[in-house]
Amino acid sequence: MIKNSLLNPVLYFQYISPALILIMLYGILFSSSTLAYYEDPIIKITQQAKQGHLVAQVQLGTAYEHGEGITKNPIKAVEWYCKAAVKGSTEAQRNLASMFLNARGIDKDEALAVRWFKAAAKSGDKFSTQMLSRLDENLKSKKTICVVLPTPYWETKKCSKSCKKVVKIVNDIAPGYNIEPRLILALIKQESNFKIKAKSHKGAIGLMQLMPDTAKRFRVKNIWDPKQNVKGGIRYVSWLLKHYQGNVALTLAGYNAGENAVARYKGIPPYKETQNYVKRVMKIYGKTHHPYEKTITMVTK
Repeated sequence: MIKNSLLNPVLYFQYISPALILIMLYGILFSSSTLAYYEDPIIKITQQAKQGHLVAQVQLGTAYEHGEGITKNPIKAVEWYCKAAVKGSTEAQRNLASMFLNARGIDKDEALAVRWFKAAAKSGDKFSTQMLSRLDENLKSKKTICVVLPTPYWETKKCSKSCKKVVKIVNDIAPGYNIEPRLILALIKQESNFKIKAKSHKGAIGLMQLMPDTAKRFRVKNIWDPKQNVKGGIRYVSWLLKHYQGNVALTLAGYNAGENAVARYKGIPPYKETQNYVKRVMKIYGKTHHPYEKTITMVTK
């Protein structure tokens, strides 16, 4: 009777105790919860990545690159690495470079590999520095990966001889403070439009529109001298980057409205002028994070 009843599921369950049925149901529920448990990490990382968390974006990129807990997708990997790389994530920059160098799911491009290894090396990444020593650092690519930045004013025909002189001054001084020239040039475009003798109604002077107190604060002896003006402004930007731990938006807000205003509103002040200023400079610069010097002081040499 029991043997024959195995062919009939309804009859079969007549011979199973209620306790055994509960154990079986518990097993099914436990299996479902276990499956959900293993799915949760990717779901959680994805949610955090979409919210802008750098570490999560790198982790998600790595998961897509290697197929860890999710279907392997090199294009998605590049997409998530890019989001973190443009914000200054050294790990994302290094991983992007490696993908382009080793053609991991994408076309090989040594020039792009060099570009991203250079970005990571600037932050002190030893592996990227070693890789650059084995590659041709002069390789360049016209491809735009991650961010398509607008052509800046100083690279167009509108840039006059005096404008080009300013560009040279910035390119000569900024690297010495580990500041990307593009950030300073974008700031100058908004501050003075490359006019050496510019003066605002509030008393801000020169290319970087330094207030006399700010110039004194960063030891600018001749505020009208373009080189001294730029150097003083760069020192101030460098100090602000340290103060805001590389946050470009807050650095720009501090430069425009002052650190006290940023502190008072705990972020970008609700001033239309400042908000538009930050948006315009960041649109040209293209990054939300910039490496910063941890040892720079308010008054520098």
